[in-house]
Amino acid sequence: MFRLSGLAVVMAALIAVMTPAPVTGAETYDKLAYLSFNGPVQVPGVTLSAGTYRFRLTNPNTSRNVLQVLSNDGAIVYAMFHTIPDVRTSLTDEAIVTFRETPVGVPPAMRSLFYGGEYRGYEVVYPKGEPTMIAPVVTQPAITYTPIPPAEPIAAPEPVIEPAVEPLAPEPAVAEPVGAPELPRTASPLPFFAIGGLLSLLTGVVALRRTRT
Repeated sequence: MFRLSGLAVVMAALIAVMTPAPVTGAETYDKLAYLSFNGPVQVPGVTLSAGTYRFRLTNPNTSRNVLQVLSNDGAIVYAMFHTIPDVRTSLTDEAIVTFRETPVGVPPAMRSLFYGGEYRGYEVVYPKGEPTMIAPVVTQPAITYTPIPPAEPIAAPEPVIEPAVEPLAPEPAVAEPVGAPELPRTASPLPFFAIGGLLSLLTGVVALRRTRT
């Protein structure tokens, strides 16, 4: 009896050790996780815009190292890529993504995905030539010129036509009478009397001399 009871205790202990602990949390068999990004993020084959995406294992039954990225509603598949094991030293409650360093102006590149409560993660394997480490060259848009329509010609003002004025007939010239020029009149007739008297005197003197001879 004692031997059987001891054996039963040992068997019960072995069963307890070999039975795996139940998985806690909301983690699914295909490792589905919703990740949100506040800016562009590079993953193999595509650059994701800001938003929320689904990350999951493509085929959990046959391959547990291929991740798939889908839209938030699962309708669009954006990328599918291989991963290699990665480890970390501290745990988090939620799934997190680590990134590779990229130059200024280049979207960060996803490095690894770690699920909440796990030390083991999934490191992204990029194909040759990825991720992009060169900032895109922004070309200057071509300068366009808007033609300026020619100014409308200003119409010349219409000439003002004044009524014709008939020329006036010239007035007939008045002929002045032609006559002897008038001598200037003296102020007084006394000089003429004096001259007359003098002539009379001389005549008398001449006559007197003739009589004496």
